[in-house]
Amino acid sequence: MTAAKDKFVGYGSLGRYAGLLRKTKIHLLLAIVSGVLYGVTSGFGIPITLKLASRTLFAQGQVSTLLLFTFASLPLMVMALRAGFEILNGYCVNYCGQTILQEIRVMVFDKIQRLPLEFFKRTEPGELITRSLNDTSILQSTIIAVSQEIVKQPMSLVGAICALTYLCWRQSDVAVLLVFICAIPLIAVPVKLIGERMREKTLTLQRDTEMVMTHLAHNLSAIQEVRAFAMEDSEVLKYRSTCERVMRSVMETVKYSVILSPIIEVIAAAGVGVAMVYTYSRGIGVDVFIALTGALYFSYDPIKKLARLNNQVKAGAASFERLEDLLSRPEKIGDPRNPVQVGTVSNVSFQGVHFGYDGEVEVLRDLNMDMVRGNTYALVGSSGAGKTTIINLILRFYDVGSGRVTIGGIDVRDMRLHDLRRNISMVPQAPALISGTIFENILWGAPRATHSDVIEAAKKAHAHDFITELDGGYETNVGEGGMRLSGGQKQRIALARAFLRNAPILILDEATSALDANSEHAIRGAMETLVADKTAIIVSHRFTMMSMVDKVFVIDGGRVVEEGSPRELERRKDSLYFSLYQKQRGEVT
Repeated sequence: MTAAKDKFVGYGSLGRYAGLLRKTKIHLLLAIVSGVLYGVTSGFGIPITLKLASRTLFAQGQVSTLLLFTFASLPLMVMALRAGFEILNGYCVNYCGQTILQEIRVMVFDKIQRLPLEFFKRTEPGELITRSLNDTSILQSTIIAVSQEIVKQPMSLVGAICALTYLCWRQSDVAVLLVFICAIPLIAVPVKLIGERMREKTLTLQRDTEMVMTHLAHNLSAIQEVRAFAMEDSEVLKYRSTCERVMRSVMETVKYSVILSPIIEVIAAAGVGVAMVYTYSRGIGVDVFIALTGALYFSYDPIKKLARLNNQVKAGAASFERLEDLLSRPEKIGDPRNPVQVGTVSNVSFQGVHFGYDGEVEVLRDLNMDMVRGNTYALVGSSGAGKTTIINLILRFYDVGSGRVTIGGIDVRDMRLHDLRRNISMVPQAPALISGTIFENILWGAPRATHSDVIEAAKKAHAHDFITELDGGYETNVGEGGMRLSGGQKQRIALARAFLRNAPILILDEATSALDANSEHAIRGAMETLVADKTAIIVSHRFTMMSMVDKVFVIDGGRVVEEGSPRELERRKDSLYFSLYQKQRGEVT
């Protein structure tokens, strides 16, 4: 957070957003021009018009009806002109703000897609949701407020000061009122102090909001467990406590947001009161008094609005820091500067690979394996042996500590991520389904596939029958995370994706773990068809899958300790493979 703050203070990170302004350059230009005209009309035009009208109407006695209506309508015309500039400014500023908000949200979402997986192990989902939605909204509100006022109010202040100066030049008796302008810098003291407190309180509010989002996300993801353990009341109490913290933080920010304007209004009222006494004692005419009152009002009103804007800027700065903290995080896994052009590749090789998560104890130690197209391989070993880590390195979710992982003889670090992963199909143990239809979920495997291709893939995965029995068929919405489907149904949809993708490398990570014995037997033939002419890698604790395996790698302590065909390893009575095989047979029995 400190680094992000330093960037904000030094404006070093503003270049990230410079391109966003170019997308709204016409509206931005109109906003600036209309803001300047609004300020000039407010600060200078209105006081001078009031003086001109009041001098004509009150200083000349009886005037004609035409003259009366002409000069009486002058303030109306100026205010109408001012209103037109304000409307144009408001529309253009909001257009810019909405465009920038959209682009920032996309930037944040795009960044989340590219951050390394260890980031998500340390970051709560609620925090990411808060930064993606809440922080971007606060930043957008700040951008709109700043854009609306940063031109209008300074120009109003300058215009009012020019009007006061003009009036003092024309009538030296009121020159002493320029002293009020000199008092303006004194108002900056409470503005600065309150603004700093506002930033601190906003940061606290954002962190508390993250806690609410995180609690809600955790509760929804474990709703069955909450019910099973009768934890509903306990969860409500915890959530209430978290919400109360948010409320206290909100009220702290409210306190500092509402206190500043009244302070400045009291100071402004005191200044106008002194001006009234002074002009009366000096016998200054009503026309000058009206113009002075207007000029003084338009001197202090911009200050009040700019002070309020300062509070909003501080709140926006807090959100800006948090977004920058996310956007400036390094993307450890990315495309190389000069990627090797890759077509269809399949042979996978591990050469002296060492790897440990976050610099911790090594999970893989001097791992060597070769897997070629047309064969099916199984990774076998106890939990924690490193099987899932091997899959993560093939997909380049992580980079090796030392050694190489190659596909088609090319180091995976020399390929574009898209080129690498389009050559791989994966069926995980717990498939993730998007909130959409079954058809859309299968189409993930190959977004350009036809409707008939999707149905054919579902048939191969033995999913077509259960899909057509649903009320909506392929248009059935699976719900958030596929909650409307059973575990076995979700795995069949994941298998259908793999059939549809038909990539040269196939990874089955406990792909049949949610299927019963009959269902697994039913799709065995389809899976044998799926692995044909591919480099197929199976991670499974079920030795029933070994009938379709050509070679087994037994992993223990991050190394390959045994390798061979299932039949060869079964005959080695002292092998780790045989021990695991016998243990599972005993559990099944």
